Amino acid sequence: MKIQLYKIIYEGIDWRKNDDGTINLSVNQDQSDNANRGTNSVDTRVFGKKSDVLFGDGTGNLLSKSLYDTAESKEDTIKYYNDIIEFIKNGRTGKIEPSENVSPQTISAVAKWFSENKSDNYIIYAAKKAITRIEKEADVYTKTRNRINNEYNNDKVARYMTGTVPGTTVKFISLFSMTDFNFSDAIKHGKIRQNGNTDSILGIDAENRKKTYKNTELSNIDIKYDDNITPDIKHNFSIDDQSKYHDKISYDLNDKSYTTINQFIDKSIQYAAYVLHQEKFYPDFIISPPSSSKFNEYYCTNLSKKLNIPYNKDFFKRNLINVKFDKDKDIEEMRKDGFSEKDIMQFEYQVKNLAYKEISYEISEPIRNFIEKYRNLFENISFELHSREKTPINDVFQSIMIYSYKIIIDQLKSSSDVISKQLLNNFRSGTIKIYNKRYNINHIINQVISIIKFKIGFKKFNTVLLETYNRVKKYSEQLKQQGYEIRFDAKKSKITSFKKQFRPYLHNVYIVADKYLNKKDNLTSQYKNAKFLIFDEDINSGATLKLCIDALQEKIPENKSDNIMCLVNAYSSKGW
Repeated sequence: MKIQLYKIIYEGIDWRKNDDGTINLSVNQDQSDNANRGTNSVDTRVFGKKSDVLFGDGTGNLLSKSLYDTAESKEDTIKYYNDIIEFIKNGRTGKIEPSENVSPQTISAVAKWFSENKSDNYIIYAAKKAITRIEKEADVYTKTRNRINNEYNNDKVARYMTGTVPGTTVKFISLFSMTDFNFSDAIKHGKIRQNGNTDSILGIDAENRKKTYKNTELSNIDIKYDDNITPDIKHNFSIDDQSKYHDKISYDLNDKSYTTINQFIDKSIQYAAYVLHQEKFYPDFIISPPSSSKFNEYYCTNLSKKLNIPYNKDFFKRNLINVKFDKDKDIEEMRKDGFSEKDIMQFEYQVKNLAYKEISYEISEPIRNFIEKYRNLFENISFELHSREKTPINDVFQSIMIYSYKIIIDQLKSSSDVISKQLLNNFRSGTIKIYNKRYNINHIINQVISIIKFKIGFKKFNTVLLETYNRVKKYSEQLKQQGYEIRFDAKKSKITSFKKQFRPYLHNVYIVADKYLNKKDNLTSQYKNAKFLIFDEDINSGATLKLCIDALQEKIPENKSDNIMCLVNAYSSKGW
């Protein structure tokens, strides 16, 4: 396995500006620390000498810390905060002496508590909150450092990281580390979000960032691979016509759609098989959380071929309609972990907000699919009367959805039995006047009605409108029962919309899919005592993995933590 992995010499990440304003991404041959540390870095190295993995090879940026230094710093910082708590409890007597591994920023922040005469309770609360946060970070670096310290082979030490998924006792493995999620976005979507790192690459200030239509929000930046190759995401994650091995073209870069980025993904899959063997974990099933990208499906499908074990693609489903906030258990846990009443109220609000945003997305799905199907027609709608300027497709969708939703809500309030006919008549009448500061909904709707009438047919649209109505009716009952409001906001929520510190306290966001539940106790018979590998693209707070673990253990309570392992492609951290 090591010989196979050493064939793949591409190791570091290069970002640079292209002449057309896009950003070029490629994986280079630089195996030094210098290529794998910094604000835009991803450590794509697989092996290294033991001393290099622990302390670095001396080429890294002076501001970045080695694995050993990072672990020491985290541990010493936790001790520093504990010393502060003891100092307060002892009546502010004694002496606090932080080690040189504690950052000047931390020492300065603590000094400010005392200079501003903060109360004892405030300081203890703030110190405990900091400890809770740092302990989760320290866990990864300490475990990884200890594993590498115990390696017997000094020449070829694997660099993967290990830790515990926060809020659980389940172990996770991360194959690589990164400082910026844009690396994942570039692979999954062929686009990246603008931030300080992209400003640096493009040589601009934040105020010069490119905006979307009418300057309403930041636009994403297109990516090119390997000297101006446009990413073919569909091809990248195609699982058709592959051999039993995951690498589609055996690293033959003559196919220009198979780039160093594809090669990196394939390397990761080989590396995963090697690492699982090193950790002596031999799973029976591979599962993964629901994902908006094809990355998980591609990765797990090919890893299952590599390991010769099944991948259950739809094992988990999103279930945000039933997301819950346990006012007794959760509040008790959050208070114990140092959260204020204000934090708890904010979290409860976010849980509700997440639930009905997800519902609104489900409600809008029929219309969204309808617009995508006839996209070539809806892309030609003018922005204003007699204007050559075209309305962005997202604004067309929003206009149709808001207009339809208003008609549906009015219909729910009426007692008419002829729902289908009434819905369509109301839609065609165009009597509802809705205004939006960004664009004229009524002008757009008039054009939509014309397109449906002359080019698509109202019979087809009525099916879509009726399906949307049925979804609103279905979810409106659930919303009323749970005290949520009926509203329209067609944006799919993500766990990352939550503040990082809140995510571990979410419950019932994922469930085990019905097809695995309705087979005469299939879970308790086939899966009892089975070993599960849960794969995800990357890990930040660990909330997504925790929710999967919770859902799995709720349905199979006999399944012990030792029977579950989590694997991610990259850990969000400073590379080393």
